[in-house]
Amino acid sequence: AIVNFTMEFINIVTGWPGSAHDSRMFKSSMICGQFEEGEVSGILLEDSGYACHHILMTPLLNPQTRADFNYNSNLK
Repeated sequence: AIVNFTMEFINIVTGWPGSAHDSRMFKSSMICGQFEEGEVSGILLEDSGYACHHILMTPLLNPQTRADFNYNSNLK
């Protein structure tokens, strides 16, 4: 599920039986295709389970600098 800044659901993906990785589900979702085609704009905040992607902001797993720590803090 994707929610906007007011916590309203804007996209929900269902139909994956059993367990599937969030990143795999996102890459095969309609909303990912819409982002890639330029039909939808913006950036999504995700957890560290997602792969790097130009529309996803994920936390750094091993922050080293003050800037790294600030980045992770601001994603919360």
